[in-house]
Amino acid sequence: MIPKIVIPKILLILMGGLFLGLPKIAWTQTDITPLRCEEIILQINDIPLRMDTTNEAKINTARFIQETLMEALQHPESWEYPFEALKFSTIPIASHPKANVRIFTFNVILNDGVFHQYGVIQHKKRKELKTYALLDTAQKLPERYAEAELSIDQWIGCIYYQLQPFKIGKIQTYLLFGFDGHNKNSNRSILDVLYFDGDEPYFGYELFRSSEEDPTPEPREIFEYHKSAKLMLRYQEEGQHIVMEDLVPSGPQFKGNPYFYIPSGDYHAYFQEGKTWVKKVLTDDLPFATRITIDVDEIKKDIPR
Repeated sequence: MIPKIVIPKILLILMGGLFLGLPKIAWTQTDITPLRCEEIILQINDIPLRMDTTNEAKINTARFIQETLMEALQHPESWEYPFEALKFSTIPIASHPKANVRIFTFNVILNDGVFHQYGVIQHKKRKELKTYALLDTAQKLPERYAEAELSIDQWIGCIYYQLQPFKIGKIQTYLLFGFDGHNKNSNRSILDVLYFDGDEPYFGYELFRSSEEDPTPEPREIFEYHKSAKLMLRYQEEGQHIVMEDLVPSGPQFKGNPYFYIPSGDYHAYFQEGKTWVKKVLTDDLPFATRITIDVDEIKKDIPR
């Protein structure tokens, strides 16, 4: 059980103004440590998800959480700090032992069922720590955004749950695996790429080919499906490939309508071939499935007669 945390009076005053919907909160604390950051977030991180709260209060709280993270992740001790307490929050951390980047993301669920995401990228460059705010820009994305390289202010909002470094020659990229609650009708899973040009982060790198015959790699893959469904999409260390479950319409009449697409139970995988990842069918035993031996006779003994 998480112990009750006492928030300083100054912070309560600021939060009180925030929840009333004030457009800008003046922050007087200039040195938020990683530990203090955790304490603050654990007190308020559920507010952006509540259905009994106004959209304005949710958004202001999300911005406050983001500012708290931005402050803490610039603290000199923050890179070595694991932020273990955030496991009890709604903020996952996408990281990797061999990566010099980690990403903190979280949701706001508006009262009409639309999801907005917020996040912070922390980038360690030599001895310097840089942070970048991520704001969901769904309404401002270019028309063909799935095929475009996107700058930091064109982020496709999602919750990143896995990050895998991948080097292309001298260019360091990071495969990103994300989930987007999207809207009241559908969810989305997003396979994207992060890389840096100097100090500037960008999303999308032409890596993913739909087959061995496909000569043109795409910068990302976006999968949309029924609101109640869950899709398997992740990097599998054993085998070093990207596993994804196939999506099919739940009935022939729904072909082409992602709102009614569901996982089929069949799988494809992206395998690295040179500087790209190629999609192939998984026809053998699933490489991520653990074999289990079942003794039918022993099970029968436990069945009541």
